[in-house]
Amino acid sequence: MKYCEAPWYTRALILATAQKPQNNATSMTSSLKASPTLRATLAGLLAVAFAALATPPAAVASDAPGSISRQAAAAVAPPDARTVMATIFDIDGKGETTYEVENGRIATYWFGHAFESEGTHYYTGFAWETAPRYAKPAGNQTDTQVESEEEAGPGTRVNLTEATFVLTDPASDKPWKFRGMEPTIGEFGAYERGEDVDTRRKPLEHRTPAGKLLLAVPTTSFDNGITSDGYALLVFNPERLKNDIDGHVWTYVGGVLTGEDNSAACADGDVMPCTSSQGELVFSQDGRQDMPTVTVKPSGTTISGPNKTRQLGAADVTVYVFDPATKAYVTK
Repeated sequence: MKYCEAPWYTRALILATAQKPQNNATSMTSSLKASPTLRATLAGLLAVAFAALATPPAAVASDAPGSISRQAAAAVAPPDARTVMATIFDIDGKGETTYEVENGRIATYWFGHAFESEGTHYYTGFAWETAPRYAKPAGNQTDTQVESEEEAGPGTRVNLTEATFVLTDPASDKPWKFRGMEPTIGEFGAYERGEDVDTRRKPLEHRTPAGKLLLAVPTTSFDNGITSDGYALLVFNPERLKNDIDGHVWTYVGGVLTGEDNSAACADGDVMPCTSSQGELVFSQDGRQDMPTVTVKPSGTTISGPNKTRQLGAADVTVYVFDPATKAYVTK
């Protein structure tokens, strides 16, 4: 137990009654009768003491910051791409969002997202980087080996990294505080590039029963005249952040395809039937694991045969489930 100093009115009452010890109650009564001043003093002190005891104590100030409303958080500009890049790679890109970093890697800012988890407001900025390109002595490799290393193809993915910030004081000059970064949270993309973010669509969020955030970032790509739309899926685990566990605060868990458009290749139907499709992303919990099932409900058209198209419907639904072994979403 922590002992506290007595309040001023209690100390005054003690001093007033303790100046002359009395032998019994009769002596005290006599003293009070003989001293009107003492009676008035004691009466005043008792009145103050009882009034103070009857008054509820004021709330004790807390060192913890007050909760920040969603409206206040939304009004605060998040860290910009330059800040995110400098935080991750410790290099001043002088305003650029793509530049060379260590070991010949090329780093590019990818995406940023503000979100709330368990009452705390976060902002995470993501960037991707190519594989290292070490300088090697001339003559150590054949021309064929050098060409094969530098040639990028559909399987040439890039490393995804992130930096996370916490909103601490919306009214301050520096409202965001750096919380941590991860040099790798997975690999994605193709042809030695990250997936392009589709700014026409908004990111989607889903909260799991255990409090994880599944973030679906809209993506788009173009290859051989076909535009493909989908989502990159990333998981935020607040428990690992709260417990300062190294790694896997954020994890890339795969991508899903939601639609295609072949208008750039069909030549108004002269080369092939022109088709266009979209897909709605639906999250659902099956009760067997914390990560949700992700369902793509398509609409639009697809090629059904030579010079034929058909409408997409319920039979074309694609279901993705999380595979704990690979830590990625796979088709069911």
